[in-house]
Amino acid sequence: MNGRCVIFAAGEKVSRNCADMDFIGRAYVIAADGGTELAADLGVMPDRIIGDFDSCGHMPDGNNVEVYPCEKDDTDLMLAIKAGLKAGCRDFQIYGAAGGRLDHMIGNIQSLAFLLGRGAHGCIISDREYVTLLSPGRYFFTKRGGFSLSLFAYSEKAEGLCIRGVKYAAEDCELSSDFPLGISNIITADRAEVSFKKGRILVICSRLFTDP
Repeated sequence: MNGRCVIFAAGEKVSRNCADMDFIGRAYVIAADGGTELAADLGVMPDRIIGDFDSCGHMPDGNNVEVYPCEKDDTDLMLAIKAGLKAGCRDFQIYGAAGGRLDHMIGNIQSLAFLLGRGAHGCIISDREYVTLLSPGRYFFTKRGGFSLSLFAYSEKAEGLCIRGVKYAAEDCELSSDFPLGISNIITADRAEVSFKKGRILVICSRLFTDP
């Protein structure tokens, strides 16, 4: 086990171009419920399959399948996250957890907070979004054409924030949870640098849509 975990969930499908196949090939792979279909689409064989399979349409077979009741406290994604943590993983990539219902998306972002609170890091990756949650530190985000970079306070305040290599740079500023100051920035350099000293920051890189 190298500390890497990939989880396939039952949300919006992702293309092979979007998936980090090198990371996936060296990770502990868990399919959550209908995420088995996404894994199959990408030609990936899960090490473990977990869920109540209410969105799968059928019950998978195999010794690596764990079936849970539909009425439970954990979502299928959370079951997979807990399994990854128990296996010793600390670096998570989650596919199929974007798009669809807004309440599910908010719950999936909360799952990133669950990881962060346990000394792990997770990101949600789709063709249209990259979502991650950060604790204080210094981070870099590579420029992707046609994508925005938005930062939100995921605590009451995020303090000592510096943003470089972007259209709207800032030094030692503050984000609050009740005002969207950090939305819709654009990376102008090869990569953006984001650092902050206190709080938590939610990062969302979204594909920009323009009229034809």
